[in-house]
Amino acid sequence: MKVVYGHTDSIYVQMPMERADETLALLNTHVRSKFPNLLGLKEHPVNLEFEKYYKSLGVGVTKNRNAGLIIWKDGITLDAPEFVMTGFSAKRASITALAKDIQLEVLKMWVSEKSEFEISTWLNEKYNDVISGKIDIDMLINRSRFRQERLTYKCIDCNKQYTWEEVVEMRLKQDTSTNFCSKCGQDLELVTLGGKKPSISAGVEGLIWNNQINKNKIDDSYYYMRVLDDPTRRAYMNPITGKYKRPTYISAENKETLMEHTPDYKHYASSVIKKAEPIFNAMNWSTQVIERDRNQKGLGEWF
Repeated sequence: MKVVYGHTDSIYVQMPMERADETLALLNTHVRSKFPNLLGLKEHPVNLEFEKYYKSLGVGVTKNRNAGLIIWKDGITLDAPEFVMTGFSAKRASITALAKDIQLEVLKMWVSEKSEFEISTWLNEKYNDVISGKIDIDMLINRSRFRQERLTYKCIDCNKQYTWEEVVEMRLKQDTSTNFCSKCGQDLELVTLGGKKPSISAGVEGLIWNNQINKNKIDDSYYYMRVLDDPTRRAYMNPITGKYKRPTYISAENKETLMEHTPDYKHYASSVIKKAEPIFNAMNWSTQVIERDRNQKGLGEWF
């Protein structure tokens, strides 16, 4: 038996499945000898269980990241291998469909023991498709929900609370490079309701831009997307800095409105690399080949 990985309350060992029950009994006996049942409980508090048997297992370099194909779980032999993963961002609802699909497919190729060449070639094709705009824009759109508490701040000196709209209105009225809290009169330095330094990014930036610029205000769920800079796009006031800027992200109540804008394809192509990095780092592979232009000739092709 060889221990290959462990985290929290689980350990992963390499061994023949037919020896699992025998080994489990030995482990339980050993552990219980080290941690006796001092309280005299009806059942010993330490009880190791054999939960899954993996056909293949991939372990990331970051703690609690793994993926694999299981062929046995909870006493049942499966008809077909089942893909499972832990700790990877593909499970998050906040990432784009593109990022989720890329990481899931790479993980499945990895645990299916595809070669570095096969995985890199597939990723290179996806990267070039995205950066050249050959992708459904729907794959690049995120969805979120308006939360007033995320857009409410407080004065660091007196804790007076302001919504972002109130901050913008106050800055416009004072019309000066220095703004003052309307309650304590100190220079206005804002923090989040949790006392942290606030930031305006991604969907929140798009929401503030939309609600400053457009008549149709967002007050519930919305969609957002990173877009190319457009000199004709109106700027918005950042309530934290008081400065005007054109948005990097825009938001709308429906996807159709977003599709009228040009996505930042370079940004989304970089997410192809980012989602592959945990696997490539674990295998000590280079991600540089993913960015290779498919039209670029190799050295051997020039001669």
